[in-house]
Amino acid sequence: MNTVKKFFALGILMLAGVLVYAQKVTVAGSTERINGKNCEGYSTSLTGTLEEVNASLSKYLKTFGKVKTTGNQFQVLEAQVNLTKYVNPFFATTKTKGDQITVWMGASEESDSAKSIRSELEKMVYNFGVKFYKDKIQADIDESLRAQNAAEKQRQRLTLEGKNMASRQEMNAKEKARLEKALADNKLDSARFVIALARNKKSLDSLAIAAEQIKKMVEAHKERQRKVN
Repeated sequence: MNTVKKFFALGILMLAGVLVYAQKVTVAGSTERINGKNCEGYSTSLTGTLEEVNASLSKYLKTFGKVKTTGNQFQVLEAQVNLTKYVNPFFATTKTKGDQITVWMGASEESDSAKSIRSELEKMVYNFGVKFYKDKIQADIDESLRAQNAAEKQRQRLTLEGKNMASRQEMNAKEKARLEKALADNKLDSARFVIALARNKKSLDSLAIAAEQIKKMVEAHKERQRKVN
């Protein structure tokens, strides 16, 4: 497959991905068992791989506090949300459910501060889901821009290549015309040379005959001279 066909196929695939890509983040209350205790919280289902969701979630949680990660479970210590600091940690988990990844955030009932953070968790889960999808779309945008830049560079290269070929074709046509004229002139010169050579040979033949006659005349004069007494 040549480069132009590759860019065309890539464009079709990207467009198809855009047409089918429509995500809406919904959040629901749910309970998870963390460290042997039931924790109330909120969850959402996201389309993606567990690895990319975990990586994105870890970065997101670090904006609120210190994150301790154990497998697919995250513990956020010394959290600060909307200028409010929380002594007790809150938790987040991820797990695969069918072709979706469920992201949950919640806190235990151990203290008033832990209870109060749950009022923020629903928004945090929602905001994470929106951020996750927007980041994925941004990655698609970046990839599309790279493809666009590559296609533009390829277009410029082909345009320059076309101009160079057109220039070379024009030069080739001029050179062909020059050579054709030179060949025509050469044929005329060749015809002239044939005629000139024929004339030259005829002249040489005539001179040879004349020279022979003159030689005989000289010998006759010498013979006549010898007979003088």
